[in-house]
Amino acid sequence: MRVVKDLISGNVAPVPIDIWYNGTMDTDSVTKRYAGSLCKLTDWDSAHGAYVTFAGNTTAMENVCGILEEEQPTSGNYLPDTTTYSVTSRKMTPIFPSSVIEAEYSQTDAAGTTNLLTNVTGTAGAASIACSPTTNDYLIGGWVYCTNGACEGFLTYILDNTTSAIVTDDVLPGAIVAADDLIIVQPPLWHYFDFDATYSGLYSLVTTGGNRVQGLSTWIKAPGIPMQKLDRVKHSGLIIKGARFYHQFIIPNNATYPNLWIGGMLES
Repeated sequence: MRVVKDLISGNVAPVPIDIWYNGTMDTDSVTKRYAGSLCKLTDWDSAHGAYVTFAGNTTAMENVCGILEEEQPTSGNYLPDTTTYSVTSRKMTPIFPSSVIEAEYSQTDAAGTTNLLTNVTGTAGAASIACSPTTNDYLIGGWVYCTNGACEGFLTYILDNTTSAIVTDDVLPGAIVAADDLIIVQPPLWHYFDFDATYSGLYSLVTTGGNRVQGLSTWIKAPGIPMQKLDRVKHSGLIIKGARFYHQFIIPNNATYPNLWIGGMLES
């Protein structure tokens, strides 16, 4: 995950800063945190002082403030009240509601855990995939990409969805079975994602997700295909091996999960 530009300042992204960072709440961190992962400020009632930490810690995404730009190893990470050692500073790029963030729908997260959708099925020659979206219609404008199986490399636009199936723009060139893996790209303007376990990329979901964002655009990159916006006319129905997919979005300020730099510290 990275900041690519700012909606106010144009193509100039915020400059990384050195800031107190400890990747776990209320204990000296022994958990690896990865470059590209989202950061938040500790909850206001932390018993060990204020510092920047992993955005997935309780309460996840509350007081979100940046993206970690360097790895935090599993040792040498200390709290403000540790008796012997100083708090370690790490480089973090601040994020504002105007910061355009780019995250990949990666096949695995930074720790190696799969992010792909599985346990769905489709019949060769049919223009639908059986699955369980959260609600009707919300996937319209998204994409399905098959990473393996009989449909490996197949990319298709989502025309519609019910709570039991995705309607695809193109018929499936082969069968999709439960063991096959898919990437699901959310519609460009969708506003609920699920960040992966390392908070450095995006899960492939047919459910709405739990993290409030505001999507802007979706992108593809593949061998022989430079980074470009996904376009139904150009890309739907193609077989593209080794494709990678990205979403650009902002994280807005709101009362429940405020952006630290705009909404201030949530203290209740």
